[in-house]
Amino acid sequence: MADFDGLIARYRALSPDLLKTVRAGKKILIATHIDADGICSGSIAFAALMRKGANVALRAIPDLDQGSIRELDAAKFDFYIFTDLASTLINELDAAFGPRYLVLDHHEIAEGDAAKPSVVNAWAFGYDGGKEGCSSAMAYFFALAIDPTNQDLSPLAVVGALADRQDGGPGRSVTGLNRAAAEDAQSRGLMRVTKDLMFTGRETRPVHEAIALTSSPFLKGLTGSKDAVLAALHQSGLALKDQGTWRTISSLTPDEKMKLTEVIATTLGPAEGATEAIASLVGEAYTFDFEDPFTPLRDAREFGTLLNACGRMGAAGIGVSVCLGDRSEALRSAMKTLSEYRSGINKALEALASEPSRMEQHGNLVLVRGEGIVDEKLLGPVISILTSSPEFKDKVLVGRAESRGGDLKISSRVGDAYGGSVNLGAIMREAAEAVDGVGGGHAMAAGAKIPSSKADSFSKAVLDRVSP
Repeated sequence: MADFDGLIARYRALSPDLLKTVRAGKKILIATHIDADGICSGSIAFAALMRKGANVALRAIPDLDQGSIRELDAAKFDFYIFTDLASTLINELDAAFGPRYLVLDHHEIAEGDAAKPSVVNAWAFGYDGGKEGCSSAMAYFFALAIDPTNQDLSPLAVVGALADRQDGGPGRSVTGLNRAAAEDAQSRGLMRVTKDLMFTGRETRPVHEAIALTSSPFLKGLTGSKDAVLAALHQSGLALKDQGTWRTISSLTPDEKMKLTEVIATTLGPAEGATEAIASLVGEAYTFDFEDPFTPLRDAREFGTLLNACGRMGAAGIGVSVCLGDRSEALRSAMKTLSEYRSGINKALEALASEPSRMEQHGNLVLVRGEGIVDEKLLGPVISILTSSPEFKDKVLVGRAESRGGDLKISSRVGDAYGGSVNLGAIMREAAEAVDGVGGGHAMAAGAKIPSSKADSFSKAVLDRVSP
C-alpha cells in the first residue's frame, strides 16, 4: 500500500540537515541520469536548492558505475545528491561518500539498501517505481519539503513521468505519486488535462507528419510513411491547411478528430492489432497553456521527447537549461538536437532492417546486435520503438551497442503485447553481475553495461532467465 504521508514525513525529516549544509556554503553536486526523467528530476532538485542560495552544481551522466563514482569523488564536493541513479550501487556510495550523499530514485532496490538513511526510494513507500513514481515525482516532493512554494516545479514531474512511459493508467493516465504531482500542477493552473488523440507531435507537427511519426502504437502502412498518410487524408476531404498553414492534431475540431480516427481505422482495415491500436490512440493529454503554441514544450509528452533527445545526443545541459526556463538560445539548440535525434534513430532502424541477421530470435526473446550501426546513446529509444512494431510487440527485446572503454551498452524492453511474466530489472542486474558488469532498472525496461569480451556469457545468462 502506498504511503504518501510516510514519504512526505521522510523528506521533512531530511530537509533541516540539508538546509544547514546549504547555509554553511558547502559545495553540493547533483548527479543525474541523461534521460528525460533524469534531466527533469535533476533540474527540480537543482532549482529547489538554488532558490535557497545553495552552492550547487548539476552533472548528467549516462551510467553510474564504480569508475564514475571515483570520478565524482575526485571532484571533491561536500555533499552529493543522486537522482534517477544509484539504487544498485548503494554499498559503493557508502564506501566513497560515507554519510555525505542522498539518493532520490525509483528503480528497484534491495530492501536493506532502501532502509538506509541516505536513500529515499519510491518502492520503500509502496509505489511501483516503474509505473507509479518516477524520479521526477520523487524529486518534486523533495522540493516541496524544502519549500512549499516549489509547487511551480510540478509540470516537470509530469514530463518526467510521461517520458518514462509511466502513463499506464486508464486512458494512458499517470497514477500513484505521479498523479499527485499532476494534481498539484492542475490545481495551480499550470496544466490542462483533456482526452485527445495521442499522436506524436500533436501540438507541433502537421497532421500527416504527426501520424507518420507515431510508433506507439505502430500503425501498419502509416507509421514512417508521410506520403501514405497524406494520400489517405486528402481522399477523406479533411482540411489539412488553414489559410495556407498546415494544421496540427490539437487544432482539429472534435468532429474532425473523429473523422481522422475513421480514416485511420479504414486504412488499417482488419490488420492484426488494428483494433487495439485504434483504442490506444485516445488518452489523457497534458497541456501547458503557459508555453507558446507550436513548440514541443506545450505538450508534456513532446516536452519529454525533446529532453530525451538532448540527453541521448550529449546535450543534457541544454535540456536542463530548458527545464530551468530558457526559451531562447537553449530552446533553439534543443529543437535542432531533436531533429538530429530523430534522424539518428531512423538511420539505426533502417540499418537493422537491412540486416535481419542481427535480430536473433530465441522463442520469446530477441537479441538485437547493434554494434557498429546503433549509437549507444540511441539504443534505448531504438529498442523501445521495435517493441511497438507488429513483429516484436509480443517479445522481450535485449539490444546491445558498443560503449566507451571497451564495454557494451545493454538496453532491454518488454513488448507492448508480451503475454508472459518477466522482471527485466532483476534479469539485467543478475546477468550483468555474473559477467562483472552492472545492471538494473524496472520490470518492463532495464539496462546494463558489461565488458565486450563477456557478450556471449551475458546473452546466455539472459536466455537462462527468460522463459522460452
